[in-house]
Amino acid sequence: MAQPVAHLTRQRVTERTSINLIFLLAGLSFATWAGRLSIIDAVFDFSGLNLGSFLICSTIGILLGIALIPTVSKFVPTGRLLCCLPLGLAACLVILGIAISVTEDATLAYITLFFYGLVFGCLDIMMNVSGAQVERRAGRSIMPSLHGFFSLGTLIGAGMATATIALKIPSIWHFAFVAVLIAAFAYIARQGPTHWENESISPTKRNVQYDRAKSAKRLGLLLLLGLMVAGLSFTEGAANDWIAVASVNGHGFKHQIGALMFTLFVGAMTLGRFAGGRLVDRFGTRNTLLLMGTVGLLGVALFITGTNPYIVGLGATAWGLGSSLGFPLGMSIAASRGERLGPKAVSIVSAFGYGAMLGGPPFIGFVVDTIRLPQALWICAVVLVISLLLTPAVTRIRKPAYKDA
Repeated sequence: MAQPVAHLTRQRVTERTSINLIFLLAGLSFATWAGRLSIIDAVFDFSGLNLGSFLICSTIGILLGIALIPTVSKFVPTGRLLCCLPLGLAACLVILGIAISVTEDATLAYITLFFYGLVFGCLDIMMNVSGAQVERRAGRSIMPSLHGFFSLGTLIGAGMATATIALKIPSIWHFAFVAVLIAAFAYIARQGPTHWENESISPTKRNVQYDRAKSAKRLGLLLLLGLMVAGLSFTEGAANDWIAVASVNGHGFKHQIGALMFTLFVGAMTLGRFAGGRLVDRFGTRNTLLLMGTVGLLGVALFITGTNPYIVGLGATAWGLGSSLGFPLGMSIAASRGERLGPKAVSIVSAFGYGAMLGGPPFIGFVVDTIRLPQALWICAVVLVISLLLTPAVTRIRKPAYKDA
């Protein structure tokens, strides 16, 4: 029997609130430890190589989680994963806090960050797949705003990290408090969804031959989509790593101005993600990606060529806006390839995105000594142009019609 319209409406609101909380707590957890990297570096007296190795532990864990979760999701219900994985993040934060503040054990910190990345990679795929399900039931684009909540979580986490460092609160108490918040958010989020079940469709004999004939083309489009997302993710990651440094070492600004440039970038990205759904609904995915990519390209150029803080700040803001929608819309397109692909498609595209975001920007460091900052950031402009050229092809992937479930 069909459910009453009023009940469906309330149900959608509850689902939307729940998935918003999942994205928010993911961003909060990430920024909590990332915001204390300077403290972690000081406690363990890392060299540059050791700090890079520490961060790579998280990267390896994330990529492994992305690879494993499509298999895990076949056996564990989605709702259970979305409940338990945040608890895993909370536990990792507590253990990491113990390693930093109590035992000062670098080995424990390395291992914990690896498992944090593993859990985070798994959660990233499942929350994007679930977000795409909510998006289809809602009948409008909400994936950008979901990633906006992730960005909001990172802003909150970074603010809390800054405040606790200023107040000289030890990492263990900071991390434990955030862990309690994450557990509470996860509990609230779990109360809402009734539709977060694994989607599984067994192809009938009638369409097996058709699917095999289309599989090569489908994979090709998926790989092109991955390359486009990788390009946009690279420019986002490069900004995270290099905007503040380039502002100080390249443009000669003071450290507080460099921090302001990074804040402008992150703030613009958060705003772009919250506004992105309306842009997609009005102009379509292809036009929105082309528009925002062009804005991002202009922003990179202004940031590099600007001669005063105002022009450079305008460039950082445009760079943030232009980078805001590539990853969330890529996830939306991948997830909408149909329930048959499910987490597998999201996993493939997400691997491209995270690989480029986490592994690409350090490449800029290899050319800085030769090209110097900020001119080395022209690499971002080249990558953005390639992504823009790929956009018309990958947006030919058609989304299934939105429907009530």
